[in-house]
Amino acid sequence: MDTPATMDEMVRQITRIPDEVGAHACFGPPVERDGHVVIPVARVNFGYGLGFGRGAGSKTSPGPNGDAADDGGEGEGGGGGGGGGASPVAVVTITSDGVHVEPIVDRTRIALGLFTMIAWALFWVLWTARVIAREGSKTRRYEIEKA
Repeated sequence: MDTPATMDEMVRQITRIPDEVGAHACFGPPVERDGHVVIPVARVNFGYGLGFGRGAGSKTSPGPNGDAADDGGEGEGGGGGGGGGASPVAVVTITSDGVHVEPIVDRTRIALGLFTMIAWALFWVLWTARVIAREGSKTRRYEIEKA
């Protein structure tokens, strides 16, 4: 494996991402019909990372019999990855009356957020009820033992 060439290729690919994901990725091509121009708008995000490693020399570790075993210690490594996504945000409509921005509401995301908040609140209500019940049983047990 040619590590410098691989690293150069990864860096070359990563530096091309901002050119490929620019304003044209956020704003789609305008569509014109009957005196209306419609421009779709999206939220675009991406991320990437890479890492490499090297090793030399030997590493001594305890062997199966308790004596020192030599693991060799040679090694190399490398890796990288990236990803991205886009989600619709709004539609810009240009007419003779003016420019109108119509937001796109993601009902699924709103429903999932609401479900998560209800589940979180329900968890804490039940947890509190459990703690109160346990403390009540400890008090009753103490009163029975004391009598």
